[in-house]
Amino acid sequence: MGVGGRGVGRRGLLAGAVAGVTGLAVAPARAADTVGVRQYASGRHTVLARPLANEDGSNPLVQIRDVNRPGQVLGMLDAGEGATPRWPSAIWAEGRVTVLPPPVEDAADCGATRLNDGGQAAGYYTVGGREHATLWTGGVPRVLDIGTAHSRAFALNNAGQVGVRGYDQPSGDTATWNTVCLVDGTTVTTVEALSGKGLSVVDVNDRGEVLVGTFVPQGGPGGAFLWRDGAVVADFSNVDGDPGFLGFQGVAGLNVCGDVVGNYYSPLGAPNPRVFRWSNGTLTTVTGPDGSGIWVADGLVRQALNDCGDFVGFVNGPAGNRPFLWSSGTFTDLGSLGGLVAYPVDVNNARQVVGASQHTDGSSGAFLWRAGELIDLTPPPGFDGISVDAVTEQGDVLGSAWRTGSARVYFRFTVL
Repeated sequence: MGVGGRGVGRRGLLAGAVAGVTGLAVAPARAADTVGVRQYASGRHTVLARPLANEDGSNPLVQIRDVNRPGQVLGMLDAGEGATPRWPSAIWAEGRVTVLPPPVEDAADCGATRLNDGGQAAGYYTVGGREHATLWTGGVPRVLDIGTAHSRAFALNNAGQVGVRGYDQPSGDTATWNTVCLVDGTTVTTVEALSGKGLSVVDVNDRGEVLVGTFVPQGGPGGAFLWRDGAVVADFSNVDGDPGFLGFQGVAGLNVCGDVVGNYYSPLGAPNPRVFRWSNGTLTTVTGPDGSGIWVADGLVRQALNDCGDFVGFVNGPAGNRPFLWSSGTFTDLGSLGGLVAYPVDVNNARQVVGASQHTDGSSGAFLWRAGELIDLTPPPGFDGISVDAVTEQGDVLGSAWRTGSARVYFRFTVL
């Protein structure tokens, strides 16, 4: 549940239960694009592409934000010019779209970003210039009050516990330090911070552990820690004895077992950057297999860590960016579609990986890696390009396809 680089060059090389709502405008994709399953050949594989919309093509998703283990997809819709909110959140499940309403009619914005296995969603709505953390259960919204003027839910586990970040003043020299809370029903527990740090919620797992990022609004060292049962149980801000800003680079994920992975620069020297992996109280550092730097906490990688403790990332080496899978201490080079730039986007518990890669001619493509095979996932007939956002636990690929000059159409791709 969940859903992270340095370098503009890499980002520039690759482009990165109510069914519907009465009167909601259809997103700007032609009806023919969002109706029916397409079957086509992609290399030696057959692909079934099912639009993420109602069976009649209405209410197509225009973005993918999260996916749960049963394969339900959280995204948003385009309600059309003049609608309030313009971009409502919605859940797609087997050809049926459930729109998530805001708690109040005059909400200017309404955004759910996390989805658990029970179909609960968490996020926020905006009214009067203030954000309010919100939890949707069965499509019904409930505002989560943690006592601050502004708040937003960033994390949600399968027990319905929500990680919320709140603050009273958003910016400026007099901005107050923000607050992070774990909301469990009507119980609000404040996460005690490390001294002198601002906080951001990264994730909360089914054990109620909260992964928190730390920062100084006016500049200074960043970091992260794992909080459980009222105490900080691990601080990741000082890996290899380097407390500086150039040491810690970011956390990439938290899984159900409490494993954490992230990036840092070691004061010991090359290879840099490195990966740290924390599991059962043991911190392990991982370097690239050929002396190259490796990234897992990068905005290109949507989900780096699975529930088995495996993680994906990419190696910065002489051959360019190469995606890898790390499992039980073993690196596996996932290869590329022929180009110099490739990176993973998501990994599931079956160690199936989706990602993006250049082809030999420099054009952008998408891949599914499973059981040692790198599959070039091509767009459906009539579309010019394809990108991927996630891989489900069932092995389906979630992503989008587009025609030049037209809106994206979002699909669930099943590769046979």
